Amino acid sequence: MGIVIRQSIYSSIISYAGVVIGYVNLLYLYPKYLLPEQIGLFRTIQDAAILFTPFAQFGLAQSIFRFYPQLVKDQKSSHTFITLMTLMALAGFAVFFLIFKIFETPLLTYFQDNAKEINQYVTLILWLTLVLVMIAVLEAFSRSLLKTVVPNLLREVMARLFLSVLVLFYFGGVITFDQFIIGSVLGYLLWLFILLFYLWQQGEITLQTNFNILNKTKFPELFKYSLLSFAGMAGMVLIGKIDSMMVTALLGWSLNAIYTTSFYVATVIEIPKRALSQIAMPLISRAFERNDLSEVASLYRKTSINQFIIGSLLLIGVWSNLDNLFTLMPNGTYYDAGKWVVIIIGGAKLFDMLFGPSSEIIVLSKYYKFNIVLILILAALIIISNNILIPRFGIEGAAWGAAFAMVTFNATKYVFIYARYKIQPFDIATVKVLIIGAITLLINAVLFKAENTILDIILRSGVITLVFATLIIVTKVSSEANDLFKKGIRLLTGK
Repeated sequence: MGIVIRQSIYSSIISYAGVVIGYVNLLYLYPKYLLPEQIGLFRTIQDAAILFTPFAQFGLAQSIFRFYPQLVKDQKSSHTFITLMTLMALAGFAVFFLIFKIFETPLLTYFQDNAKEINQYVTLILWLTLVLVMIAVLEAFSRSLLKTVVPNLLREVMARLFLSVLVLFYFGGVITFDQFIIGSVLGYLLWLFILLFYLWQQGEITLQTNFNILNKTKFPELFKYSLLSFAGMAGMVLIGKIDSMMVTALLGWSLNAIYTTSFYVATVIEIPKRALSQIAMPLISRAFERNDLSEVASLYRKTSINQFIIGSLLLIGVWSNLDNLFTLMPNGTYYDAGKWVVIIIGGAKLFDMLFGPSSEIIVLSKYYKFNIVLILILAALIIISNNILIPRFGIEGAAWGAAFAMVTFNATKYVFIYARYKIQPFDIATVKVLIIGAITLLINAVLFKAENTILDIILRSGVITLVFATLIIVTKVSSEANDLFKKGIRLLTGK
């Protein structure tokens, strides 16, 4: 678990730096310099490409995690493996492109009433999808090599800084809004080139087409797994992104701006999950390869409790400072309509973190087909529930639909993993963290509110963090948290 903790710390630092930049973009620069309709359009273009990406890559990113330990025995086979994955990704995008063109008209018809301007950006969305497909493949390969820092730096920091510059250029009259949209896609392309150069400079990627050095008996299984993973990942992205697209289609650009902004505020809670999962996934894969179920159980339990601890603190912090956040935000009274979206999505994200790497365990096990069936059923449910809830309850209906999907998905995975492997991530420590969270919320409720908004954020956040962290350390709910605390004390005292 040491490598998980060490690299997840680096990844978390980078991720939170990215969150700060993202918050500046989404909660200050965008509302200040872009109209809600422009924000809604921009976010819809991004979300559409993200939604299309798993369909275009046909599950290859997941296959890289699963088959890297099986097919790669040395550096030459590693180079050949990534060449094969890249060629398969390009072929997958070609197939997706043809299918999309066949169904393009009925897909766009869904947006005609409230967002028909999307028609002008279809080509750009497809180009962005291709770039994201290649980034997904190279990132998965890099993480299989346990090289996570640079990919995270590019994803979390560089891409967002680039958007900050573009917004300022647009405000300064240097570029038009259309050029801003095109420039955002060029930013992703730059991200791809830098990642490619990094892997090449590290000696991890060269063009090798002698596929005979790979174990070809694994190819049929790889292709089959990719197709099945494609269905699973497509369903996951549908669950995560379809709400934004449906808000645009059913309510229009402006309300999508409110919804996506509020949704982003809630995503700060899940950053520790991303950091831990990125490292835990290849380790779980290797544990299954060794048939080491005790290691899988250990990763399951430790990842769950650590995610729950950090996620609980972050949700409490966000919830307690929501009014302050919207007060500081340009046009905050307009975006304040998304307050309950933040709370609903934040709670769902925390529930997701509580269940640890359950998706990774199922996807990397011999029972991976179950995950796919479940995701597809839930994707269908979220589409149906959104069509019912959004027209009736607006953006809060979309939030409840997303929360319903996350809760049902994780509860079902928990039951399945326990039935098959007799392992589960919860113990008395989970209950203790829940009680600590409740105590911290009660203390926040009785805190006085400072007249100065910035001062209130600092004091409120400081008290919440101090109370929560102290109780976590005293109750010893996580050995990793106590170890980090002791290392911090030694670093400060020089002992």
